Amino acid sequence: MANGFQNARTYWEMYEGLNAEDLSQRVHALDIWMDVGGTEALSHPYFQVSVYGRERIDTPNLVTIHREDIDGTTTWRPVHIRATVTEPNVRCIVLRVEAKVQDYTPPTISTEGKTYDDQYPTSDPPPWGVRVNEVALYGTSLGRDVRIHRILKHVVEAHGFDYSGPTDTTWQPDHLSFSDLPKDRWEAIDEVNGMLGWSYGCWDGTHIEFQRPLTGTVYPISTRDPRTTWHVERNIDETYNAVRVGFTNRRGKKREIIVHADDSPIGLTRADYLDAPDSIKAAKGAERFGTRYLNAHSKLQTYGSVSITGYDPARDDFDPLLLRPGDVLDISGPAALLHGRQEITNITLRPLDWTAEVQFGTNSKRFDLWLARLAQGTKKIKRR
Repeated sequence: MANGFQNARTYWEMYEGLNAEDLSQRVHALDIWMDVGGTEALSHPYFQVSVYGRERIDTPNLVTIHREDIDGTTTWRPVHIRATVTEPNVRCIVLRVEAKVQDYTPPTISTEGKTYDDQYPTSDPPPWGVRVNEVALYGTSLGRDVRIHRILKHVVEAHGFDYSGPTDTTWQPDHLSFSDLPKDRWEAIDEVNGMLGWSYGCWDGTHIEFQRPLTGTVYPISTRDPRTTWHVERNIDETYNAVRVGFTNRRGKKREIIVHADDSPIGLTRADYLDAPDSIKAAKGAERFGTRYLNAHSKLQTYGSVSITGYDPARDDFDPLLLRPGDVLDISGPAALLHGRQEITNITLRPLDWTAEVQFGTNSKRFDLWLARLAQGTKKIKRR
């Protein structure tokens, strides 16, 4: 860098670039961890490092986010840049090493012999240098704290709505990618919540309430209750006790394994076939994949609905209009296919008739939710 006002630069775009037509997609904040310094930086502070925001790589700088002199040390000095970007059109971040003066006499620099040890983590600093260790760009105001309840709250914060529900969730996706942008916030909620399987509803016009399955209020109900009309059926459409899993190993060869369940509730062998995700490259992983599938599909599926009409406060009854998805029916009484607790999955309220049409019984969702997370490239990460 002997010539004045020379520079070197590097660029970061979010997710291979953002759609410039959608002004809501931009860089909201950033973190850059780097080292600055050099053998001549203390005696000859000729250079600086700057971070700029642009709309695209080939457009002018819109804002100067940070500037740091390369001086004060002959070795490396750690620098952490954490900044909020308020300029609404920034979709590209540029880091540049720049000369601060146009004319200067460069010092005589002795060249050192290079050895196998002179590589990135252990190499000696150059005369002036910047070593970028890690970069994080944030497309929302959530920053690194992208716990799932904060994502949902961020989606619903419009037109006076707010999030109400679990806040102790530890699952943190490091990347949520929509193949097609949601048409509205409701569709975005459904896509994000599709990986959770939570129940949600808005009952007061302000708070959208979320709750985990089987954590709602338990309501005891008998099949003898004269207020009720029942419809129940059971099938084996999603019940399997064997699965063949196809996968591609690390050498690109197609392989298959067969996984069996310990027992079968239907008294015969019923098998399914699965293609494992691309992330599974070994038989051990394919076996875990198949076992997880069988754990989620080993039981008979019970589906049903009950119509509950009327409410007498003088009796020990519950008001059917207070039932919500996620609540639980504790069913008793003579019924061949019903016993124990069933989660409420859908409700249709008819206040004029004081009737609730209640659907209960769900397909096993655990495997499907896990597969949805895997397909989206999401995973749990350590809290930072």
